[in-house]
Amino acid sequence: MKTPEWPRYRGVIEGFYGPMWSHEERLHLIRHLRGWNMNLYIYGPRDDPYHRLRWEAPYPAEEWRRFTELANEARRQQVEFSYAISPGTSFDPDRPEHRRALMDKLQPFVDLGCTFFPLLYDDANGVSDFDTEAGERLAERQARAMNGMAEALAARCAAARFLFCPTQYMTADKSRYLCRLHALLDPRIETVVTGVDSGTDGICPRTFSDEGARRYFENFGRRPFLWDNFNVRDNSLNTLHWSPYQGRGAHLPELCSGIVLNPQNHYLLNLPVFGCAGDYFATPRGYDPRASMRRHLAELMGEEVAELGVELSRWFTAEWFARPGDGFLSSEANLPAFGDGPPAGSARKALLAGVRERLAPLTDFKGRFNRALIPPQVAGALVPYASLLTDYAQAMVEFCDSVEGARADGAAARLLERVDRPETECFRLPFSLIEYARWLARM
Repeated sequence: MKTPEWPRYRGVIEGFYGPMWSHEERLHLIRHLRGWNMNLYIYGPRDDPYHRLRWEAPYPAEEWRRFTELANEARRQQVEFSYAISPGTSFDPDRPEHRRALMDKLQPFVDLGCTFFPLLYDDANGVSDFDTEAGERLAERQARAMNGMAEALAARCAAARFLFCPTQYMTADKSRYLCRLHALLDPRIETVVTGVDSGTDGICPRTFSDEGARRYFENFGRRPFLWDNFNVRDNSLNTLHWSPYQGRGAHLPELCSGIVLNPQNHYLLNLPVFGCAGDYFATPRGYDPRASMRRHLAELMGEEVAELGVELSRWFTAEWFARPGDGFLSSEANLPAFGDGPPAGSARKALLAGVRERLAPLTDFKGRFNRALIPPQVAGALVPYASLLTDYAQAMVEFCDSVEGARADGAAARLLERVDRPETECFRLPFSLIEYARWLARM
């Protein structure tokens, strides 16, 4: 299959907060990028102190040994290894010593052969309203930092290209900050955006449409570089986001300058989603998310047990900021719709029967999962979620059976005791499934 000409950059950014990937996992990623129709890995874990809070400090020798191995492996695989730096508000582009420190930090990566240099100003403090004069001043300061870095690096690396992540990175709409920033940035610099559509979250959006990408270009004169938080979960490490890659426009490969996935911290569980994204890159207008996910689940788990993975994928979806009744990318879409109000009489009985019908086959899911011959590392990563799904199914079926019977008293309390777990639990059901159980208990 022929990979489209655009985007120039297709890959993965390790750009999440919390636990980082191991060196071996990064090597595995680099060795498989081309098989997923990708060509770029960006190193940028937010809790690496040398990347952000102590950006000016040189890496220890052992870390340099690892970076060298990553760069050498990327060269062998004919993919790009990129190091992102995030100096934030502590970097002053008007201070010569800061500019020198930044170049001292990046020069060793130039020496390693890196040619793509991201500077990240996301989540930086200072301005809350970007459509103000203060927003324009922030844009001017950041443009000086990015342009200065680009100029200095271009003098040292003729092939250098650049990426900038603004502090306002989640919209295609104009603001004084974004308009000023784009007017000042060097044309060689790509700009990050995470969301372009109204009606969905801007940071972890359900959709990133062709229309939104076009609007970004029309407003700012640059193709958007999509930092895609499709299945990231760094603010909810105890949940599983396992949807097939979807909700992205069929023409983004031509409309975007780059697309990189910022995934979940548990590396192994990203592999089917990476495979799906690769299929999308190969044929964005002929891409079938469900068929792609099943194929890559079979690669991860084994053909004989792939349907167990498909079942988990249906119930543990990348449902960021899901709302009951929303449906799109939400786990609760597997259950009967709520309707406009609390059902009564025959409607109530029909709803309970529908819930029971859909969940009864899952009451022994954990047993089937445990008996299956799944690669041990994969099984260990997924068995907590198999247990959660089984417990949820059993609790909901018991509620449906008891609410109309002799054990009706206390049925709601028993259901919530089993299902409505604290957010601090080691492993957690999707939010929408918990919310559905709460709604069911109140009716």
